[in-house]
Amino acid sequence: MSLNIDQQKIIKTINGPILVIAGAGSGKTRVITYRIAYMIKNTGIDPSNILALTFTKKAAIEMKNRISKMICIDQLDQLTLGTFHSIFSKILRKESSYIGYNPNYTIYDQKDSENLIKRILKDINLDINLTPKEIRREISECKNNLYSKFLIKKRKSETFIRIYEHYTKRCIQSNALDFDDILLYTNHLFFKFPNILQKYQEKFKYILIDEYQDTNISQSVIIKNLSSKYRNIFVVGDDAQSIYAFRGANIANILNFHLDYNEAKIFRLEQNYRSTNYIVEASNNIISFNKNQITKKIWTKNEKGEKVKIYCASSEKKEAQYIANLILSTKENKYFQYKDIAILYRTNKQSYFIESSLKEKNIPYKIYGSTSLFKRKEIRDLLSYFKIIINPEDEQSVLHVINKIIKNKNIVKHIIELSKQEKITVYNVINKIDNYDIFTKKTKEKLKKIFLEIEKFRIKSKILDAYTIAKHIVHFLIEIDKNYNYTDFQYILYNVSHYIEEQKRLKNNGNNSLSGFLQYLYVEVEEETEKFNDGNKVSLMTVHLSKGLEFSIVFITGLEENIFPSKLSINSQFKIEEERRLFYVALTRAQKMAILTYTKSRFLWGEKKENIRSRFINELNQKFVNTENKKITYENSKNLHIKEGVIVYHQIFGFGTVLKLEYLNKIALINFKKVGKKRILLQLNKLIIHHNK
Repeated sequence: MSLNIDQQKIIKTINGPILVIAGAGSGKTRVITYRIAYMIKNTGIDPSNILALTFTKKAAIEMKNRISKMICIDQLDQLTLGTFHSIFSKILRKESSYIGYNPNYTIYDQKDSENLIKRILKDINLDINLTPKEIRREISECKNNLYSKFLIKKRKSETFIRIYEHYTKRCIQSNALDFDDILLYTNHLFFKFPNILQKYQEKFKYILIDEYQDTNISQSVIIKNLSSKYRNIFVVGDDAQSIYAFRGANIANILNFHLDYNEAKIFRLEQNYRSTNYIVEASNNIISFNKNQITKKIWTKNEKGEKVKIYCASSEKKEAQYIANLILSTKENKYFQYKDIAILYRTNKQSYFIESSLKEKNIPYKIYGSTSLFKRKEIRDLLSYFKIIINPEDEQSVLHVINKIIKNKNIVKHIIELSKQEKITVYNVINKIDNYDIFTKKTKEKLKKIFLEIEKFRIKSKILDAYTIAKHIVHFLIEIDKNYNYTDFQYILYNVSHYIEEQKRLKNNGNNSLSGFLQYLYVEVEEETEKFNDGNKVSLMTVHLSKGLEFSIVFITGLEENIFPSKLSINSQFKIEEERRLFYVALTRAQKMAILTYTKSRFLWGEKKENIRSRFINELNQKFVNTENKKITYENSKNLHIKEGVIVYHQIFGFGTVLKLEYLNKIALINFKKVGKKRILLQLNKLIIHHNK
């Protein structure tokens, strides 16, 4: 794909604020990478003055790979390119003294945060009508929206405020940040220390941001401050694909970009290179129902293609059977492979019947879903040791290890109480364990044995690289816990090895320490997601997970009110618009065929419910769709009304005319419109008689 005129103009417009509205399938990554290469090669801009921000490590790697083909390796190494959290975490480590942290701070993942909240609730004996997960979500909301103390008091309960204050205090005491803190403290750094802000304004004179519609308030304020001196900010995004409000994304950032930067130039990438014309037109039709949007008209030079198919099933089981049968017939007739097909659903709960039907028809499939690396028990155990070695003040990690050694809640409780009474860390309580008569000799020996090894590792970590020390710790863990074996830790060791190799490429071998690896792991290694198109298999996933992907054939299932759109969005215009954008994302994943399915009844929330089809189907203009079964009525399973000359429908082979009945009317010779003549055993195949009405 060569660059079109619009893309060339965007690439060569260098100075000032620029917003690029990039429609689905319009080649936005190509534009960003070519622009960075053009800036370095053709304008003499120093690559060290360029900051490029993405939302996923995968996107950063793809960009880096593409750019590496256009500029030399030295220039690539000078470029600052990565995710928001990875880049600003590195800045915070350099400037940690300004925010009251040591540079060896650890990062709490979601599970760490929830565990800390559980301990706080227990410590201060609070009864609140929220789970630790819900409390963590509210804390995240406060941080991502940069709520002031006044605003928190105005919007939140006194009980929540108490928990929030304890949570913040405990994080500081443990020299730990959570993910939202990385952005929050970067804002604090730039607000409170103008000299530090100026330093990074001079460094990052040119800022590029991908997927700008996914930024939250905290991110947008960082960017406003960083770009305020030189105003060279280039953002790419699509408001029609803003689907992460539940994570804090604020669509107003892209909608109001021209207000934040009133001299901004606005470009549109409106040519879709991915989908057929019918799919593009249907997608335009759907998103036009949203009021809050930047107007654009996506178009394509691709073939007209097939209309979007709509199918109504009587139940979720019939819906799944239809999907499986259509996959078989489409694969046979159109020469697609299984890996070209995706089945999308609003929630993971919908996959059960689909899986069953695919198994029944021997259709290979793979369910894709991010399973957090950090939720795995053995990995959490290993990482707790890593964290203590780097940061012994990390109370969560120390308590995790103690709980593994001493399976006695009372002993752990005494250790925590001693820490509070003496105003020392839990780690220091263990170091002084011989001074406390409250513990038995056996308990003391157990704790001393483990923590003596940790002290040895702490000394070794100052001279050994991350991979060597990690291997030592893994062997130690296997030695003390026979439930573990080497393969349990292979994924982490692979990542340590990869990290060391990356550091070797950098000047002075970069940072090959365990501390450096931990930072890399928590902000750059994403959740474990198995490779897409892993073999020749149909892909099953939620719509959210499908963003950024494309498939020849896409099934969008469960298109009923209260499912898609979600039950939680029905009474909110804002949320309905986000659900519509989510449907738009699903539809624009399709290259050649899109099939929408819904059911008349479905088992929901413990009972069978009659369903209304989704408003999104109703909104589709009829000229873009083909409702497959609107003229079809069902006969009984014995096919008693099958006669010569009638038109029938077979779920795999489509429409055909019965030529004759054979073997005492048990077999029908049928001339199918798409696949020609076939003999069908009536006892095993339910045929549907097509009645002209």
